Amino acid sequence: MTGPHGAAPEAAVLLTALEQRLSAAAAAATDLEVPVDVEPGHVAARLLPALLDACRPHERTDLRWLLLTVVHAAFPTEAEVRDLGRRLELAPTEAVESWLLGESLRRGGSGRRDLHATVVSGGTVVDVDFCARYETHTGIQRVVRETVPRWARDHELTLTAWVDTYDAMRSLAPREDARVLRHGQDVDIPLESELAYRPRLVVPWRSLVVLPDVPSTGTCDVLSALGRFSGNRVGMIGYDMIPITSAEQRPDVDAVASAQYLTVVKHAHRVAGISESATAEFAGFVRTLAAQGLRGPVVHEVVLTEDAPPPAVDEPAAADATASGRPVVLALGTREPHKNQRTLLHAAERLWFEGLDFEVRLVGGRGWSDTTLQPAIERLLADGRRLADVGRVSEDQLWRELRSADLVAFLSLHEGYGLPVAEALACGTPVLTASFGSQAEIARGGGCVTVDPRDDDAVTAALRELLTDRDRLARLAAEAEARPRRTWDDYATELWDFYTTTEDLH
Repeated sequence: MTGPHGAAPEAAVLLTALEQRLSAAAAAATDLEVPVDVEPGHVAARLLPALLDACRPHERTDLRWLLLTVVHAAFPTEAEVRDLGRRLELAPTEAVESWLLGESLRRGGSGRRDLHATVVSGGTVVDVDFCARYETHTGIQRVVRETVPRWARDHELTLTAWVDTYDAMRSLAPREDARVLRHGQDVDIPLESELAYRPRLVVPWRSLVVLPDVPSTGTCDVLSALGRFSGNRVGMIGYDMIPITSAEQRPDVDAVASAQYLTVVKHAHRVAGISESATAEFAGFVRTLAAQGLRGPVVHEVVLTEDAPPPAVDEPAAADATASGRPVVLALGTREPHKNQRTLLHAAERLWFEGLDFEVRLVGGRGWSDTTLQPAIERLLADGRRLADVGRVSEDQLWRELRSADLVAFLSLHEGYGLPVAEALACGTPVLTASFGSQAEIARGGGCVTVDPRDDDAVTAALRELLTDRDRLARLAAEAEARPRRTWDDYATELWDFYTTTEDLH
């Protein structure tokens, strides 16, 4: 079986998709007349040379980026954009056309040349790939899933994931859309809706591209080129630079990935730091870019929230210890070295030896390494200590744990913000936390005791005081209740305003 002019069906599909993408680009970015109702192949034969000619002016790097994207069905790298520009300077149009089509064929498995494209002109494109693909719902994913649905409620957005080769954005499947906008809800997605889904490439043109998650390392080269050449504006959230500035607390691979991520930051337009500390880290990086002749993005603090949902009617307590009157210390966080739960367990063990009666509840899943923490957990459980190894919990149980605890201990060695601290305070629960960085920033508003988390004696003394002085604990709880609440609505609105304002904040 053959397609038009004897071509194999696969070739016909690729040609049809190419011509649709070229037509969409020409309609969005030029005043070229887009041919209609012509034989297959004629659209490409007319549009591709005309688009190449339109790309010849030196300043049209944005149109070169767009043309490479629609021909290859993949975002180009910086080197590819430069290469096209150099060829346009030295070679006739027909030679560049042959080279460009040949390059598309030689790219093999990259991109999705079988897909049609939607060119989003003057809009807002939001990359939600990780939250769309996975159910994981820890710190960054919670920020995305609290913020993006509020934007979608109030503004027109195009949500995207990435094709599996991570070099082009695509539309979301119905289930992916639900994971982002209605996470945790019982969503019934009709089978026919799933079966009818056909991905389309999403190509931003003179739009705002928002990266609320940390980009996958596979996307960094093309996102850097997008920020530098495409004419789109790129907005990012600056969570932290822990893999660079505290590299000893992370696996080596994270430092490499973070360095790749910073190539995107270089060519972004706005970065919203989630705390004073995170903002200072990113602003410091941007100041170094002058040595490369780069201006870098505007970096501005948009502080995260202190928000909590209202308790459910007759919400049960999370721990039996609450009923017994025994104090409950809740330790939240992924189990990895910089979260520093091992220091808390050492302090707890010292106090158990002193005869204090209290329970520690560990909530959080395994991270990249728990080789220091897990043996201590196993030994304390074998000794019969009042330690509950709760593990990863649902959203509802997380809030029950926060409200039921007498005290939350969050003694991280480095945090971009410290969301567990803020959420505990929003529940009216006092917090023992670090005396520096973003955790100390949150603590300034009351309800907290701060301590150097690297000092075993200081941590033990602070924990002892909080477990034995119920009046002190009650005063801290009252301070926590009295703190002004910064909601997710506040955060989403301020973040949107920062990305979309035309004011130059440099």
